[in-house]
Amino acid sequence: MIAILDYRAGNLTSVERALHSLGFSCRITHSHEEIAKAERIIFPGVGAAGKSMADLKELGLDSLLRERLARGIPVLGICVGLQVLFDYSDENDTPCLGIIPGRCVSFQGTCTANIVTPSRFHIWVGIVWSLRNRIPFSMTFRREANFTSCTVTTPIRPSPTMCWARPNMGSNSPPRWLFAILSPCSFTPKRVDLPVYGFCTTFADGTGRLPNKGDGMLSKRIIPCLDVRDGRTTKGIKFRDNIDIGDPVEMGRFYYEEGADEIVFYDITASSDRRPIMLDVVRRVAETIFIPFSVGGGIRTVEDMRDVLLAGAEKVSVNSSAVLNPEIIRQGAQAFGNQCVVLGMDVKHIGPSEKIPSGYEIVINGGRTRMGIDALWWAQEAERLGAGEICLNSIDADGTQDGYELNLTRMISTNVHIPVIASGGAGKPEHLLDVLKGGKADAALIASMVHYGTYAIREIKKFLDDNGVKVRKVW
Repeated sequence: MIAILDYRAGNLTSVERALHSLGFSCRITHSHEEIAKAERIIFPGVGAAGKSMADLKELGLDSLLRERLARGIPVLGICVGLQVLFDYSDENDTPCLGIIPGRCVSFQGTCTANIVTPSRFHIWVGIVWSLRNRIPFSMTFRREANFTSCTVTTPIRPSPTMCWARPNMGSNSPPRWLFAILSPCSFTPKRVDLPVYGFCTTFADGTGRLPNKGDGMLSKRIIPCLDVRDGRTTKGIKFRDNIDIGDPVEMGRFYYEEGADEIVFYDITASSDRRPIMLDVVRRVAETIFIPFSVGGGIRTVEDMRDVLLAGAEKVSVNSSAVLNPEIIRQGAQAFGNQCVVLGMDVKHIGPSEKIPSGYEIVINGGRTRMGIDALWWAQEAERLGAGEICLNSIDADGTQDGYELNLTRMISTNVHIPVIASGGAGKPEHLLDVLKGGKADAALIASMVHYGTYAIREIKKFLDDNGVKVRKVW
């Protein structure tokens, strides 16, 4: 049996679903008895180092994990589960488990190269392969570069990597540990074309076979957006005159099978109606797709975030609630990790002024309430507070299918160090090409152009690939 370590972190259900889809027996547990009997342990994490270590100690799992590792039980570390195996993390200034020598430091300000040089005299031997299909990656901490075993430098928006370790074992032995330096939202091996499928299977069956090398370049993501009202997908223009499009569960599954890189789900009236998000719909969507899934609308507290993650989402998106209470960004990042917190920004162009120097103002409650907050300042402030990604929506372009707001997207993308998803205005593949190249966006949100069947995701990706944009191929 494979034990999935439950220490109050997120990302548990997605890991469990991934293993079940591959036919492996696993259990989410914090039971000392079950963990002691487990043949393998998965140490996942959507979280931050400080809280993760506090929860591990409170549950007595820190000493149990050390004991299991000392006995040679294979362990798969994902995201913060890998991070806290080291001696120390700069995140929250946290002394960690001390199982692996080294310190984890922020990606910010590091070099633009992506180089790993293995040493035959150290535990790291297989070391790093950049993943062929460029799995979405949003880790914010890495092992520091200044150590003797190997040299690691990583870009600000790093390529996804993974590594094998064979501590104190012969070079022909299967690896004892498989460390995945991945965003937890990448753990979706139901898509058999992903190398993560290979390392998941390798870890679970103990074969020690290595995945293939790849080209190591990040792809641009294509993300269908499901705006949901009363349990149904809806679409309007500039947040008005919405019409019923279909069932979000069926649509999510369809877009997953079409090759979408992620799905975004917005409960668009939860904030304005002052009600909780529809967790039953979130659960049903999460059960049918095996790609990263971001959920927003009506999320006001850390408890709301936890409920959404436990329902099956990999990321939570905060918009109106973050504007009204910016501390929710910091609290969410501390509880679940920066990579889990997406800032949704609804922005309206009003022209430059002393109060709004960028000319773009933040609006909330579905565009109904102007806040007098400069969009550029808010994006940078949210990054400082701990947001790991920004979904940038232009109210002026939303639903028009006339193209993204390129000036807005370029301004935000070039002035923050976290990924920016462009939203609002996509009507044809050329619009995505413009915003991913000229707008410098990391991903593009689409809705009307696929909801109405005008274009297929495969068709859009083929067009982008033909025009020099790196995408995960599905054709």
